[in-house]
Amino acid sequence: MKRRSFVVNSSLATAAMMSTPLNQIKGIDPSDKVSVGVIGTGSRGTGLIKSLNDIPQFEVHACCDILPFRLEGALEYTAGATPYKDYRALLDRKDLDAIVIATPLYLHHEMAKATIQTNKHIYLEKTMTFHVDEALELVAMCNDYEKVFQVGHQYRATPLYHQVAEIIREGYLGQITNITVQWNRNGDWRRPVHNPEYEKIINWRMYKAYSSGLTAELHSHQLDYINWIFDQHPQRVMGMGGIDYWKDGRETYDNVNTLFEYPNGMKVNCISLTSNAHQGYAIKFKGSKGTIVMDMHKATLYLEPLNAKEKGMVDGVSGATMPKEAEKGLEIPSRDEKGYSNTRYALEAFHNSIISGDIPASNVTTGARAAIAVRLAVDAMREGVVKTWKKEFGV
Repeated sequence: MKRRSFVVNSSLATAAMMSTPLNQIKGIDPSDKVSVGVIGTGSRGTGLIKSLNDIPQFEVHACCDILPFRLEGALEYTAGATPYKDYRALLDRKDLDAIVIATPLYLHHEMAKATIQTNKHIYLEKTMTFHVDEALELVAMCNDYEKVFQVGHQYRATPLYHQVAEIIREGYLGQITNITVQWNRNGDWRRPVHNPEYEKIINWRMYKAYSSGLTAELHSHQLDYINWIFDQHPQRVMGMGGIDYWKDGRETYDNVNTLFEYPNGMKVNCISLTSNAHQGYAIKFKGSKGTIVMDMHKATLYLEPLNAKEKGMVDGVSGATMPKEAEKGLEIPSRDEKGYSNTRYALEAFHNSIISGDIPASNVTTGARAAIAVRLAVDAMREGVVKTWKKEFGV
């Protein structure tokens, strides 16, 4: 292993954000404005509009939502965008270059498919699709697609997550046999509903017909990140979930505990609670030489007690003597000089792909892998069986 800095520098992180060029995508001049239409203006869609406003090259010219009060609220953050109740009318506009889709999960496939047929750039929120066959159809449709298709798995565009990925890939943690993932909250996960007829529209996450619950809405981010680091996807999935605390008529689980097995034998444990927020969010990579614990904004290294030979190897690679304190926990210095939100980094990566014609790091194929992993986990929990990745998935 070549001698290099232990902490990955920002140039490596930036380079890793771009992928292999897709020949049929034509880039644009960096100074060109990108006219954007946003479908879905709930809390996530409005948040995306705010982030789009922070990037000068994007201009939001159209917004769509079936709930008038949400559409009106989002329009306050645009400079005169045209409102639509029907997303198909928005897609008919020839002057829109890119579409951002931030609707409930069950609508993703329908809307992404319609957008592909209009030949516009697509930023589709995660999880990419609700069902496996939907994911595979979008992959097939994009084989000859002339525009950018990016999925909103933000960690692939975020500097800190790039640093940790590079550290792991370079072998500093040794062989990783287990990753523990958690995303815990203490709250019912419901949104206020002032009119009962809007219950399933606003609280769609509570209902099986529209949502895959906690695994899709939370763990999909972390699963995609793990897939990306190791360039693999899970082979077997099992799990349990239940409605054990919030007895409020919901259909999706209020707690989940899933286990994913990867080809090299690595196990990934994912837990999410809605009745206990202790330690909230974390990803723990456990290797033979060390552990990295990540939260939303920082990563901490814990070294295993190593013998002299192993310590010499680590020091030789790092170019500096590892402090003894690293066994007790050493925060990895972030090279994130801009301090942007994960959402802004993801949207900047989207713009970079539109300019260059490169495939985004979070693309239709990687999005399909995460969506399939989520679906297998949900079905494993609901059916009480072990689910396996099928070769015919082809992604």
